[in-house]
Amino acid sequence: MPWLDHCGMHFGRRAAAQWAVAFPDAATPFVSSAREPVRRFGDITCFWQVQRRARTGGTFLPSSRVGAGGWVEEASSKPVSQDTLAGIPWAGRSTLTGLFLRVAATGPHDAVVWKRLAARADVIAHSLTPKQAALVLSAMARAQQRQETFLRRFSVKFVPSLVHSAELVDLCGMMSSLSQLGAYTEESFGLAANRLCEMSAQLDARQLSLVVNAYVRSGHEDQELFHKLLRQVPRRLARCTAKDAAVMLNAFAQLPGLQPKVQGVQPANDPDDQPEGPAAETAEALRVALEAVALRLPELLPTADLHSLTLILNAFAQLNFVQKDVLDLLTGELLVDEDRLQRLTPRQLAMVLNAAARLQLHEPRLLEQLASCVRLSAQALDPHGLCVVANGCAKLQLGLPTFQVLYARIPRILTRLSGRQLAMIVHAWAKAHIHNDDLFELLALPLSKHANRLSPHEVAIALYGYAHFRKSPAELFEPLMERFRTHISDGAVTDGDLLMAANAVGRVGWRDEVVREALVKYLQREPDSRHISVQAAGTFYLSSDESSLGSTATNKASGAE
Repeated sequence: MPWLDHCGMHFGRRAAAQWAVAFPDAATPFVSSAREPVRRFGDITCFWQVQRRARTGGTFLPSSRVGAGGWVEEASSKPVSQDTLAGIPWAGRSTLTGLFLRVAATGPHDAVVWKRLAARADVIAHSLTPKQAALVLSAMARAQQRQETFLRRFSVKFVPSLVHSAELVDLCGMMSSLSQLGAYTEESFGLAANRLCEMSAQLDARQLSLVVNAYVRSGHEDQELFHKLLRQVPRRLARCTAKDAAVMLNAFAQLPGLQPKVQGVQPANDPDDQPEGPAAETAEALRVALEAVALRLPELLPTADLHSLTLILNAFAQLNFVQKDVLDLLTGELLVDEDRLQRLTPRQLAMVLNAAARLQLHEPRLLEQLASCVRLSAQALDPHGLCVVANGCAKLQLGLPTFQVLYARIPRILTRLSGRQLAMIVHAWAKAHIHNDDLFELLALPLSKHANRLSPHEVAIALYGYAHFRKSPAELFEPLMERFRTHISDGAVTDGDLLMAANAVGRVGWRDEVVREALVKYLQREPDSRHISVQAAGTFYLSSDESSLGSTATNKASGAE
């Protein structure tokens, strides 16, 4: 009689299950009446349960399936039982890896269970193979369980040694999971980048997406790796699905160092703002990749779901990819079904509105349906979504009724709005030219409380929003101007933010000496004063008719005083 049957008769089913999990090497495999092998994993049961399963036609995985799927029965969808979980402290590396996968897929979703799993993984981490490590990390990322102690030790001590021996699919999985779990270490990601550069020609489209997303999310900038990954895109598009293309484009849109940072009012095509050196090569590879994706889109879009369409449109907006044929194709796909846009989630709606505004998609039917979606989804928007939607509605000029619906949402989330979000809302209403005295009165007090934490740009757009309607409440403008003076003294204010703030306070006649001195220095660098409004020039005693504006402004200011 097999050992497990003997345990079942003398100790009962629960005891037999616990012993079988705790000491798997002591149990001998047994065979059902149908001569099918039974996997000793999961809910280990006694002999009678196996016989009952055989009589009722229950099936087990064939013996040839010994991968991750071989650990879990095909029909299993229930949470892992407490009998099985009781064996965690004695689980070997294969059994523990399977437990991680089962608990992530079916539960129990309990922090205590994950703590026990991570504690056992920490003990046997030295024996995990690269594939098992990738599966364990993937399960933790899927369940969004960040076990800090285990992750810190594992990523520092064991991942560097696993990188060199890992297969390509396991390496991509490890890096993706570590980035999702926030377990970034420069050494591990640097070693993985070197190996991925060598093996970049073997990556498929999905692996390309995983790697780019992992490195972008973790903030690890490696131009050589990005360049080699981008060069593989045209070669892998033939087997690429719409979802793969969407995820890939979303990752490319976040690549660091590729988008020129326009300072002040300089045009976006200013040679000084273009990337140079390795970044320039990566930018060129990105351009080629985008054109290849654009050529493939007519075949991919008919099978794309709504989320993929949203990601593709948003990525093109972030990358300033404005090929008219491609944008017309995306717009037509969004409008192919009248009810399609109505199924947008609030987050997707914010992304589509933001992208349509940046790409200047003024298709009448699209704007009409977007306005309808805003009115339907406004009450479900979170603070960030509300700000993005309001900004998009302002750029697309969706009208007063849309902003009235958005305004009704603001009092309910007022206490959750950050200083940046308050400034964005004020700026959106001003940009759309929507008068609402109640809104500006409502936001003045919380905005003044957040003033000492605002960035220069946030201060500038807040000043612009109030000054646009000729509002300058002292209880708000004084803390905002004090914060702006601090930024000027620290040298943190760009020319664009300086001009926006100066034109705003000039509109309401609010004069500030620190701002005037900064304007004088700006005019000494840029004699062309066309970006300074007439009201600002008058408020700060600036003359646009003289070549030496700095000395003229200083003399006039001294005489006036």
